[in-house]
Amino acid sequence: MNISTSTVSTTSSTYPLSTAEIWNHAIQFYAPNQETHHFFNTPWEEVIKHCSNNFTTWIVGTYARIKQAGIPCEIVSHLPAQGIVIADRDSLGNHYPYLPNTLIVCACADREFHPSAYFHIVQNPVALTKKKNALWRPHYIPHWIQPNLIPRSAERGDRVENVAFIGTRSNLAKEFSSETWLQGLKDIGCNWLPIFEPERWSDYSNIDVVVAVRDFSGSPHDHKPASKLVNCWSASVPAILGPESAFVSLKKSELDFIAAHSIEQTLSEIKQLKNDPLLYSAMVNNGTTRIAEFTQAQITKRYTDFFGNYVFPEYDQWLARSDNSLNIDRAISFSKRYARLKSDRLKARLARTLKE
Repeated sequence: MNISTSTVSTTSSTYPLSTAEIWNHAIQFYAPNQETHHFFNTPWEEVIKHCSNNFTTWIVGTYARIKQAGIPCEIVSHLPAQGIVIADRDSLGNHYPYLPNTLIVCACADREFHPSAYFHIVQNPVALTKKKNALWRPHYIPHWIQPNLIPRSAERGDRVENVAFIGTRSNLAKEFSSETWLQGLKDIGCNWLPIFEPERWSDYSNIDVVVAVRDFSGSPHDHKPASKLVNCWSASVPAILGPESAFVSLKKSELDFIAAHSIEQTLSEIKQLKNDPLLYSAMVNNGTTRIAEFTQAQITKRYTDFFGNYVFPEYDQWLARSDNSLNIDRAISFSKRYARLKSDRLKARLARTLKE
């Protein structure tokens, strides 16, 4: 499934990156907790090492990168009465102000949309294919690549001994603590090395294969990103993953990742990688090629294209029009988003009640 980042071409920016003086709007980064403001003066690689969350990933990380690209950036503790603001969904919280002269861009991560935001950055491109999401004006921009990532040691060659999961315990299917899994790995001469501690998530040096499956339910997990796959490409480690929509949307060949549908099949795939050095090397080499799509320069360009082609032109139109009809249009649009949020939450509560 190949999904474009938008229905409108973003091959060139209205505001070219090479001429920073053309960026005639500052982007205001929303940081309501002033105790976090020192993050913006600290190398992002150090920030993320000690504090990894939606705010540091989407706001602090993006500030560091696009400011370096020459876009004027400011840090604000309160939502301003006018201007362009980018905020993560957690920071916006459950307060829904109507700010007719403030164009808010919300970085959703795996959260819900926010009614006060005019644009939304989503981390899974499948969000663009759902007609119901058009109200929220979603734009797909991938995560920044994992900083400080230590790739697999070249000295390990094509051996397959250490199988790892990297992430939070709650995102690993319960079947991976079963005797079937543990004994099955032992029988094919492999070790199980789940890594749950965030401070160790960047070290792939001793890992031969990554296995990451949230569950075997077949759920597409449409709110989740493809970060685990991209990190594996960057680390030169083959990945066996659940068939989540974010992974499937990026898939161009069978070498990108192996989809896991059961414990037994996962064990079989690991055994194949162990017994087929050519397949193992092909997956590693393929990852080296694919990661070129997710470099810092590539993600920075996605942001500059997004702001240059969509956000700044839209805000320019706001400034050029001050008539009542525009104000009414904005108010109606906000009301529709607010009503949709309430409706979606009610449907979700009813669905949970029916399951109980």
